[in-house]
Amino acid sequence: MNWSYLGACLLLVGSAGAGMCVCQERKQRLYQLSLFAGVFEQIAVEMGYSRISLPEIFLELSEKMDGGPDGKLGETLGRIGRRMEDGRGQGVEKLWQEEIGAYLEDVRIPKPQREKILIFPRAVWYPDGQRQQAAVLAFSEEMEQAVQDARRRRREEDRVTMALGVAAGCLLAILLL
Repeated sequence: MNWSYLGACLLLVGSAGAGMCVCQERKQRLYQLSLFAGVFEQIAVEMGYSRISLPEIFLELSEKMDGGPDGKLGETLGRIGRRMEDGRGQGVEKLWQEEIGAYLEDVRIPKPQREKILIFPRAVWYPDGQRQQAAVLAFSEEMEQAVQDARRRRREEDRVTMALGVAAGCLLAILLL
């Protein structure tokens, strides 16, 4: 058996695998982004139909997300809700920056979307419930549009990444044979 051919095949498979890892990373980013779009939509729905306070909305969302794949975001929302209700008078903007900012450090969402997520409290400052709901709904729609754009880009980028990964593997295999 010629070991150099086996090595070339393994090199090709390895480079394709590296390309797949990069594609998986993009998929995870997209999932996190769509998770936030869904959270913002749920907040708008709760504001419109339940007419409950923002801390209660965060606590409710936390319970819905508990134990699922998005449980860590649920825990973060729960902490925000509990801290808003603890009587210390901490505003949603400060708590959002602290808690969601720490959460975003652990996930890999691109910087423009990360900054968009962090300015969310500006959408809920209205004292009027209808204006608040409309602002959150508009924010949610913007996030959903960002998700759709990211999905389109991901498909194109994944094709290029896989093609480059396989081509690099072939080139290395040819050079090393």
